[in-house]
Amino acid sequence: MTDPVNGAAADAASAAATSTAAAGGRGLYYDEARQFLMAEGVIARGIPTFPLAARPKRNSRAAAFDALSGNTTLGIHMSEVPPGGEKQGHRHLDEATFYIVAGRGWSELRQSDDLPDQRVDWQAGDVVVIPSNAWHKHYNADPDRPALQLAFKNTRLLRKLFHSRDFVYQNDFRFHDRYDDDADYWTRREPGNHGKLRVNLISNVVAESVTPDPSAGEGVGIARFSMGGHRTIDHALVEIGVGGHVREHQHLAEEAMLILAGSGRTELRAADGREIAIDWTAGDLLAPPFGVRRKHVQKGDVPVRYLRIQNNFIERALGIKGNISLDGALPERWPSVIESDRSAFESAEAG
Repeated sequence: MTDPVNGAAADAASAAATSTAAAGGRGLYYDEARQFLMAEGVIARGIPTFPLAARPKRNSRAAAFDALSGNTTLGIHMSEVPPGGEKQGHRHLDEATFYIVAGRGWSELRQSDDLPDQRVDWQAGDVVVIPSNAWHKHYNADPDRPALQLAFKNTRLLRKLFHSRDFVYQNDFRFHDRYDDDADYWTRREPGNHGKLRVNLISNVVAESVTPDPSAGEGVGIARFSMGGHRTIDHALVEIGVGGHVREHQHLAEEAMLILAGSGRTELRAADGREIAIDWTAGDLLAPPFGVRRKHVQKGDVPVRYLRIQNNFIERALGIKGNISLDGALPERWPSVIESDRSAFESAEAG
């Protein structure tokens, strides 16, 4: 993926975007309360060079993609760690996973306040998990260039459920079962459930090996990851070979696709017959709308690889195991028993 624009150019792009929004521009506006430049639509093109706006409460600049395709439970935002600088340390209850869009640096994390911070180094192309409610702080190791982090979170779901910012950011509960300051937390790779690899740092994710999955379509390979003990944020690397496609399907989850390599097209089809085709290439972020069927087609002579992030809380809540289905559907609950038979137990009590 390409490097981000330099600071001066980014400032100019951000100012232009904000000005356009203020003048009635469509799909890009600044949210004063959240301190985010907000993007709408289905696709945000050129994430590495996407304009950013000031976010004083985080001493950073940022843009949010929460509203792509009307999403309400999958939070997505990109923030900058300034050259040679840092971002304010904090805790948050929500699950979070970062893709490093540009730059290099490190994060310091801890679960228990009486233990020293653990350091994890990262660079462009890496995926880093932030365990739920673990204290963390990010640093830029490059004195000359900014670092860009694209975060995927379930914050919006938690805020809707509990209607409390303090519940998310001022919660004393600690998830020791997910992260307990383990010495090997950032280096271990081990098999997980449902064919997922349990890992908390993926270096150069685009180069990870994938497993062919003919059921997903022609020329499709998928690697699935269980990260940070997350229960609703789900991670996968998907490859579409030259001439291949991911068959038409839909999920019981809001999702986003960050295109890491190659080019292609997504065909969207609504239940009433409406259709849209969207072309994309490396660096783009696509969020197919929830409940709309989609098909992803590779184009050109380079295989496609994309990072797919979903908020699969609906599948979790309904008890759908594995979270790997390409055809989201409600479970069949037509009753096999209308009324429980108490006679055997009542007879035993009478005896």
